Amino acid sequence: MKLKYSPYGIFKGSTTPYGLYARLNWMNESTAKLKGAAERLVESICRDQLHNGSWGDSVVETSENLHILSLLAPDRALVGGKAVDWVLEKEYPPMVLISGDGSPYSGLFFRMSRRDTHEIYRRDDLFFNRGCSGFVKTGAALYFSGIFGRKEETRVAGAFKSLDKVLEVRGGRWCSLACSNNILRGYVSHPKKRNSPQTREALAHLEKVQMGTGGWKTIPYFYHAFNTVASSKLPSARRQIERAMSRILRSQNRDGTWGKRHREFKTFMVLDGLYRQGIV
Repeated sequence: MKLKYSPYGIFKGSTTPYGLYARLNWMNESTAKLKGAAERLVESICRDQLHNGSWGDSVVETSENLHILSLLAPDRALVGGKAVDWVLEKEYPPMVLISGDGSPYSGLFFRMSRRDTHEIYRRDDLFFNRGCSGFVKTGAALYFSGIFGRKEETRVAGAFKSLDKVLEVRGGRWCSLACSNNILRGYVSHPKKRNSPQTREALAHLEKVQMGTGGWKTIPYFYHAFNTVASSKLPSARRQIERAMSRILRSQNRDGTWGKRHREFKTFMVLDGLYRQGIV
C-alpha cells in the first residue's frame, strides 16, 4: 500500500526513542553513530532504575521506560524483568477483589499513586491510552511480562485467569471499550494468550462495533486502538485494519504525520501497526 505522503520526515534527525527506533528499523540508518546514541539512551535509563525495579516509584514512568527498552533493547531482560516484577506487585500479597457485577478482579494490579492516576488521565502520549488506572497497570504488566522473561510468572497466570472470567461475565469486553483496549494489548501481544479463545472473542466484539469510517464506537483513542489491533495476526484483526485504512489515508497530514498533538508518537503508532500487518 502506498501512502499519499511520506511518513518518515518527522523522524529525520530525531534522537527521541521513537525517532531512533524509526531511523534504525524503518529508514535504513543503522550507522555506528546512531546505534551509539540509542545505546547511550538505554544506559541512561538503566542507571536511573531504582533498587526496587521501578523508575521513580511511578507506574507511568516505569511503563514509559519499559516501552523504550522494548523498542531499543529488548535483550535487557535483567533490567526489564526487575521492573516487570515491580509492576506485578510481587512485594505485596495478591489483590483480592470482586467487582459489583461479580467479575473477579483478584490477582490484578491496581496499586497506584494519585500522581500516577492523574498522569494517566492528563496525557495522551502514553503507550497505554487513558482509562481506569488499574487496567492500565494490569495491561502493562501483561504486555511487558511477555517481552522481558516473565511470561511464566504465577502472577501473570493468575491475572489472565481472572481476566478470562471478566471477559465471560461482560460479554467480550473487560470494562469500557477504551479501558478494554489496554487489556487487549496485553492479550494480543503475550505469547501465551495471543491466539487464545479470549483474544479471539475480544477482537470479535471490537469488530462488531467498528464503524464504516474505520474507528470503533465508544473508543476515542483511534491511534491506540489501531496499534493494538494491528499487533494481532488473527483474521479478525486483519479485517479491522483493512477497514481502518480509509481513516488512516484520510487523516494523514500533508507533512506525512498523523494527529494534531504529539505527532511523532501518533505517527509511530500508525507506522508500527502498518509494519506489523505488512502493509508498508
